[in-house]
Amino acid sequence: MDVLGRISEWHDDRGFGFVTRIDAHAGDVAGAGGNVFFHVRDYDPGTRRPELAELVKFSAAKQADGRWRASRVRRAVAPARSKHAAAVAKRAEARAARNPAPASVLVMLVLAYAALVATAIFRGQLPVSLLAWLAAANIITLACYLHDKTAAQRGHRRIPESTLHALELAGGWPGALLAQRRFRHKTTKASYRVAFWTVVALHVTALAGLAYAGVVP
Repeated sequence: MDVLGRISEWHDDRGFGFVTRIDAHAGDVAGAGGNVFFHVRDYDPGTRRPELAELVKFSAAKQADGRWRASRVRRAVAPARSKHAAAVAKRAEARAARNPAPASVLVMLVLAYAALVATAIFRGQLPVSLLAWLAAANIITLACYLHDKTAAQRGHRRIPESTLHALELAGGWPGALLAQRRFRHKTTKASYRVAFWTVVALHVTALAGLAYAGVVP
């Protein structure tokens, strides 16, 4: 059954929000509060994204964890938007769809990093055990990104950005790059992107310094 509601919360950078039902005949959808989680993928596809306070119609179903989730969320009334608002929205959509960097550039960056580590280990400037550390850091980082993406979609508790950056600084940044492109996560928030590349620069600089100093006897 379709339910009439209004988007009461929307996080465009994370791609999820909540819709509050305003249909008195909606039964017990989402309980007394009427707030239903939805992801951008649940929104009727088109050239535009959800907007705060937008009037929508949607279907809702209770998930295995007892939470309600909206699907087939679509506009109930066409919004009257000015040309300026439409232009702003279009630019925002273009920024969200744009990749932060071409895949070829990122691959070359990771390969250069791998060559730096391999050369330093071969010359005895860095310990062989570093390989195990980096492998573990990348696997953990990849898993944390997947968990955070899933939590964002389901409206669950998120992993703090500081934790993700700490894992990237520890050497898990290649895994973070893979997760960003594979899961389409943490790719549009400008402040996060700046912090991410700052962390990458710090890690590479620190590792190059250790190799130059020759930490292995």
